[in-house]
Amino acid sequence: MDMLDRFRGCLLGAAAGDALGMPTEGYTLYEIKSLFGQVRDMMQAPAGHFHTGLLAGQFTDDTEETLILAESLIESFGFSPDRFADKLIAWGTAWTMDERLNRGVGFATRSAVESMIAGTPWQEAGHTIPTCGAAMRAAPIGLLYNFDLNIVKSYADLQSLPTHCSAPARAGAIAVAAGVALSLMGFPKLMILRNAASQASRVDVELAERLLWVGTLLDLRPEEALGLIRNSPLASETVPAAFYCFLKFEPEDALIMAASSGGDTDSIASIAGSLFGAACGASWIPKRWRDRLEQKERIESDALSLYDLFNSFRC
Repeated sequence: MDMLDRFRGCLLGAAAGDALGMPTEGYTLYEIKSLFGQVRDMMQAPAGHFHTGLLAGQFTDDTEETLILAESLIESFGFSPDRFADKLIAWGTAWTMDERLNRGVGFATRSAVESMIAGTPWQEAGHTIPTCGAAMRAAPIGLLYNFDLNIVKSYADLQSLPTHCSAPARAGAIAVAAGVALSLMGFPKLMILRNAASQASRVDVELAERLLWVGTLLDLRPEEALGLIRNSPLASETVPAAFYCFLKFEPEDALIMAASSGGDTDSIASIAGSLFGAACGASWIPKRWRDRLEQKERIESDALSLYDLFNSFRC
């Protein structure tokens, strides 16, 4: 399979999952069934929802931060925590001046970015809340550095620190970046899970054990398995839930399940989409999703630039 297509698929899959799960974020499984049924198509956020105003195909802070990380890698010809922090500050300054630009930024990220805007060094800004904000954006690290899992682990961890410094949050980011790198290289799904968990265990053994546990739930009904895993914004729930969807389903069905099952739907679907995209390229993304997805040109451009940078490392 064309490696460039896998880069494209990863970033497009992450954005598509985010946009699909955007209107259902925060609802329970039963509320989603009542309000939406099964979420097969991109929809605008309903009235009264915290994403009210976002239209069908628009994504949330998950994809915004993923693209910010990707673009910091491109601009610095590799990972620079200083450049990444500067871009987070520029992004945060925009939504602190105009709240309409805030696409659901989580408490930990918001607090950390506002602290950096006020002058706190990025090394001291990260929040201890163990949520998934660093994990949901980590895919570009796995793409660019897929040839060395030790580098993936180190930089996925480091990109977490400006906003999330707890062990579970950092381990979740490592698992996602490692999962993307391994998917890109074509490893079988269960081997991807085991190796992603192994890398995550270097920072947080409990999160790694929860990832491995997901592999024992594949014979259960999906609603039962996801009920056991849970789906709050905690990294210890969101990241295992995304890996479960990746292991259990074909790509389109996985994102539909993630968006329909409640909780942090956009992050779960986005992470699963990045894994499938790295493994399968972009062809699996349904046309009805692609047609509505915003900023496709920016996403495609970032994927191409990351791919070119990756190739330059091999020369």
